Amino acid sequence: MKIISKNKLFIFFNTLAFSSLLQLLFVGNIWAEQSVLSKREKPLLPGFDLMLVGGGLKTCSSLSSHSCAESVAFSPNAKLSIQYHFSLDWLERAFSHDSLQTLSLTQINSLRKASQQAAQSSVSLNQLKDAVGHINKHLLNDLTDQQYYALLDLLEQEQRTEAGETLQEQVMLNATAKPYGPAIYRLFTLQALLKKQQRHPDATRPLIGLVTASARDPFESISFYTSAFEQAGADVIWLPLDSALQAGINNKQCDKLPMLRQQLQGNFDKARLYPTQTQLQQRLCESPEKFYELLESIDGLFLNGGDQSLTLTAWLTPDKKPSKALAVIQNRLANKQIVIGGTSAGTAVMTAANMITGGTSDGAIQHGVLSAKPPSERCEMNQCDGDIPATAVTYRAEGGLGLFPFGIMDTHFSERDRQIRLLMLTASTDSEMGFGVDENTALLVNIADKHLSVIGEHGVWVIEQTQARKDDNGKSIFKGVSHYLTSGSQADIDNKQRLANIEFANRVVSVNMAANYPAYQQWIVQACREGRLSSKLIDDVELILLPSSTTGCQSVLNNQQSYQGIKLLLQQQDD
Repeated sequence: MKIISKNKLFIFFNTLAFSSLLQLLFVGNIWAEQSVLSKREKPLLPGFDLMLVGGGLKTCSSLSSHSCAESVAFSPNAKLSIQYHFSLDWLERAFSHDSLQTLSLTQINSLRKASQQAAQSSVSLNQLKDAVGHINKHLLNDLTDQQYYALLDLLEQEQRTEAGETLQEQVMLNATAKPYGPAIYRLFTLQALLKKQQRHPDATRPLIGLVTASARDPFESISFYTSAFEQAGADVIWLPLDSALQAGINNKQCDKLPMLRQQLQGNFDKARLYPTQTQLQQRLCESPEKFYELLESIDGLFLNGGDQSLTLTAWLTPDKKPSKALAVIQNRLANKQIVIGGTSAGTAVMTAANMITGGTSDGAIQHGVLSAKPPSERCEMNQCDGDIPATAVTYRAEGGLGLFPFGIMDTHFSERDRQIRLLMLTASTDSEMGFGVDENTALLVNIADKHLSVIGEHGVWVIEQTQARKDDNGKSIFKGVSHYLTSGSQADIDNKQRLANIEFANRVVSVNMAANYPAYQQWIVQACREGRLSSKLIDDVELILLPSSTTGCQSVLNNQQSYQGIKLLLQQQDD
């Protein structure tokens, strides 16, 4: 079999168009049969250290059949939905739990009445919400987070086959409608294999560790990520690290893990639904050295999406200091022994300083950016009142895991119009740079070389040279220079913390970005055509886009969507 040289591998990771990458990754089942890198004399040069995904890795599974290319048949052991016991006896069981003792009699009776009027006793979440809403449309929204999630967890239904086997979410990577998610899983697996081959040249399958602590319920997505990476060609282990395990180890409270899961992670009654996984967490809490040995053995570490604040507490001690687990991972990353990836919250938590924790662009304009604990995610959805406005941009000044040293990471970027919030946060905190990764897209980072490359469906937005100041009338002004790198593009970060040596992919983006993100992308196109654009936002705030050169707009004008050197000025208009 032909061997890939170091030079060719460098080209593979840094200049290969994404369409060609897809062809390489989908030629036969290369992972099940053989590896193109399995026979060589010495380890190849690793291409990247971090894979930072913007979320939205749409993948065909039994719980996400809408992401499948066509109608597929899952096995009888497949979990097709999450179901809840909505019967009087299960409600009474839930009401007896300590976490629901604060429910009022009116709330309890309303839930009982909703259960009696429900069409069936086994319901989906939407059916449960509809049934309760018919009795009291505000009831669920009025519950505290503890009450709401305790109710759901205590009612969640165990799903088993007639033989008693637990139903699990099943993944069909090759049946996914869009190829980007599967290709990203495969590329991460390939890079993990390269890391492993530095130590074991003949290895054909890497070992990838999963940490799912970003989710309030870290047990729910285990089968999904395990199956996805196994189909991508890896051996997979789930690492039961969450805030409860971290506290149990540090405070020697392993006998109180169920209570810690309730208090710190926010989930309830998980030993009933996941006995094997909770027992594993118990064993590793009691023997933490075995856990650290697992961290030393993996070739790749992948962090799931959800809430980056939850992820962070999993890796910090209860007194907010770096844990031994984090020290192990940081050391292995520094020595290029491991590749680390994350999606959504798993990407945002990589930030070294000023980790974003919530808020919207409109919220940034209306309420500013605040170094404060974010409001509940439910509060943001329901627009409830609180000390912190639901849409205000919040951040943790101390940062996240400190694995990405070049600036603030943001995700779900173009899809949620987060350009303004990242500009304002980056400028307000004197951060050198900010990076916004779109969904189904990954930013690949070689830390030592300060080299970036982009793969996936869309692109990565970069803001640099940011400034925040007040004018003579006390009005805030925010400035910065933005770039947008689409799939196949690459760049370096220079000593001034700016993008340099930008190389755009020479192709037209397959997705019509202007149609999907009409406001900002169309503003960029108009600014490039006319040389300047002024757009009025909410609260009489004006955004001015000013291309720094014709060359910087060339890709946009050629319908390639990439651009560089667009100056941004955000300011309040004069009365």
